[in-house]
Amino acid sequence: MSLEAVMRSAPSTTFTRTIYTVQKEWTFLTKLDEEGGPEARTFHSMTSDENHVYVFGGVSKGGLQTTPKRFRTIEAYNIADGEWVQLPDPGENFEKRGGAGFAVVQGKIWVVYGFATSIIPGGKNDYESNAIQYFDPASGKWTQVKTTGAKPSARSVFAHAVVGKYIIIFGGEVWPDLKGHLAPGTLSNEGYVLDTETLVWDKLAEGGEPAMPLGWTAYTSATVYGKKGLLMHGGKLPTNERTADLYFYAVNSA
Repeated sequence: MSLEAVMRSAPSTTFTRTIYTVQKEWTFLTKLDEEGGPEARTFHSMTSDENHVYVFGGVSKGGLQTTPKRFRTIEAYNIADGEWVQLPDPGENFEKRGGAGFAVVQGKIWVVYGFATSIIPGGKNDYESNAIQYFDPASGKWTQVKTTGAKPSARSVFAHAVVGKYIIIFGGEVWPDLKGHLAPGTLSNEGYVLDTETLVWDKLAEGGEPAMPLGWTAYTSATVYGKKGLLMHGGKLPTNERTADLYFYAVNSA
């Protein structure tokens, strides 16, 4: 695969509604915390395919009488039927996570890294995970994978995108802060790409990337100037300040 950095810097949730760009109006779809649907949450990850919107993990809303908890399941919203269904539970050996990479690649639903709760009783509750799994809707089974190559360190809240069989990631938090999400933690300004067929990581070539480490960005797979890649906007800096910069990592071929 040939990759080209076209990083362009420009100064500057809910998932219950959709906007139709032709009519330029929002339409209510679904409400959380109701029977048959998922609990309300934050720090979840979302992706989609032609028929579904998927929600993975995250943290419950908690409250004065309730301690927030993390989730490990995928909730699937059928766009045509307007119904929620929970996909098979990955089991007790699967870390509950938030801020994970989450993407549909060639029909499989991938969960990459994230901040986690230990599966070991009495274990750590806040750490960066390096676990990678995927769910295959065709077989209804989860698979944990082992990757090789230039593997990125464990991290969460990183930007990511899908181009063909590849998952591109950039930045993120590689070490949590003692103040939790009130502070930036230790952030990264490195990019990596995972071949989901060979399970080999490559590090993206340097040049044009953000000068400062970056996490908590808004991001999406996008086509810019006729090329597909990772589009990132905003995010949190190591100073805990926010940025309005806009970057695009273009893929020449995949």
